Amino acid sequence: MRLLDFSEANCKNCYKCVRGCPVKAIRFRGSQAEIDEQRCIACGKCFVICPQNARNIVSDTMKVKQAIAAGKPVKALIAPSFAGFYRNRGGFLTALRKLGFCEIIEVAAGAEMVTDRYRHFMEENDPKYAISSCCPTVYMYMRRYTPTTAEYLMPVVSPMLAAGKALKRDDGGCFTVFIGPCLSKKCEMVSYGNEGIIDAVLTLEEISHIFSEEGLDPEILDPSVPDVTAGKRGRRYPVAGGIAEGLSGTIDRMGYDVIKVEGMTEIREVLKEIEDGILDKAYIELSACSESCIGGPCVPENPLPVFARKQNVKRFSVSGWESEGRTLFDGEIDISGTYAPTPIASREYPESEIAATLARMGKFSKGDELNCSACGYNSCRDKAKAVLEGMSEVEMCLPFMRTKAEHMSDIIFSNSPNYIFLLDEELCIHQMNPSAEIVFGRRIDEVRGFPISYVADDAVFEAVAKSKRSNLNKRTVYDEYGIVVVQSTVFLDSSNQLLIIMSDITDEEKRRDELQSMKERTLKIAQKVIDRQMTAAHEIASLLGETTAETKIALDKLKDLVLMEGE
Repeated sequence: MRLLDFSEANCKNCYKCVRGCPVKAIRFRGSQAEIDEQRCIACGKCFVICPQNARNIVSDTMKVKQAIAAGKPVKALIAPSFAGFYRNRGGFLTALRKLGFCEIIEVAAGAEMVTDRYRHFMEENDPKYAISSCCPTVYMYMRRYTPTTAEYLMPVVSPMLAAGKALKRDDGGCFTVFIGPCLSKKCEMVSYGNEGIIDAVLTLEEISHIFSEEGLDPEILDPSVPDVTAGKRGRRYPVAGGIAEGLSGTIDRMGYDVIKVEGMTEIREVLKEIEDGILDKAYIELSACSESCIGGPCVPENPLPVFARKQNVKRFSVSGWESEGRTLFDGEIDISGTYAPTPIASREYPESEIAATLARMGKFSKGDELNCSACGYNSCRDKAKAVLEGMSEVEMCLPFMRTKAEHMSDIIFSNSPNYIFLLDEELCIHQMNPSAEIVFGRRIDEVRGFPISYVADDAVFEAVAKSKRSNLNKRTVYDEYGIVVVQSTVFLDSSNQLLIIMSDITDEEKRRDELQSMKERTLKIAQKVIDRQMTAAHEIASLLGETTAETKIALDKLKDLVLMEGE
């Protein structure tokens, strides 16, 4: 099941998602972006920066609503970072109860279990590098892209899974729902053998929408307290360095340096130093999001600013709740985790294939390789490899496409049979195509910067410039040049320039005049023929009249003669 992808209808091919993706897990097919789940580390960066908000995230909202409607014991596991987003934290819990959650558990309680296991592991094994493994994005990245560093991940599950395991142990039939700002928890829930521990994940963004649908405002509801509560150690987890604070005694005693790293760019750097063996013994806390979990990608609408969230979490870690719930005693529960490498298979392409692909992008020499990163890749060579891998398309090279478009425009401009002028704001000639040079008898080098009146009557052009309204398809005669044209004067809003396009209809006009003259001559000839026919008809009619009269007289005489013989 695809958990994360882009909405096809909204993708505008801006490539911002590729530029933001730390592992280039965005594939383009037919100019449409899609996420390669085998490469993706679910950091959510592409969704956060997408200007079209073209994200399609599988939601568990209906699954949760159905479980509540079916009467299942649905339990909410709230991430420690929730305290940063709501001033009325107890009101948030009350809103959850009104939705039908039967119990509310602070995942910070699971974090305390994880801290204890971290301490035991460090004291028993004394690893050179002890890397906390609470961020799914981080451990997915390490297992797939820096597999030799995965051995330094401390073999303990995340606080979410630890809390989920404890709840399932006590009530195997409960329906567990994790709620927090983290997108990668949706992937953690169904990957690496974690199925069945957490039944659904709702982001704070999703739960906020549900509140709105139900008319619930957490900030004005009476507060309540979780059923399972935690202490300061667990509640500090969302703040950068918060895990290390709970391990401070062990860290100091065993001589570890503490390295806190936020953001995938910095994480890549520190892991590279680990691979190269440059770093000395250190406890390393890695968070994919800036400011750790409180900077997660899936937050409610109009959230508090990130540093206000940070203050809220710190204050809450000290103050806690007015009353405490039960503890999440782990007993003998197994919360160990394994982080075996699952490296992404990569193929090395021969130089000839890379060079051929670069040539398709108009890169024929090193000087052509701008490495501008507009396509999302750090270099033209990286882009060429992505094309060969089927992750990118040649057309994603913006300088190449611009050059291609400009070249095509130049071809059209230079070879158009129309007469084309481009005038600046002062109605001076800025550009003139070869066809116009021939007809108007001026070279562009001779008239560039001169007023258009130097070549043609500028009355129409002045009117268009003044009104800022184009004048299209106007028949215009230039007697001095012996031409008749259909002239369109286009006002260009973006630059206040005028584009003049003249389509020569001189030959058509001549043919029309010739046709009209032929018609007139034909009509005269036809009239003469008619007149002659009428004259002939009159003459024939006259002759027929005389002959008829004579015939009548002769017949009358013959009749009389016959009658006389009968008597």
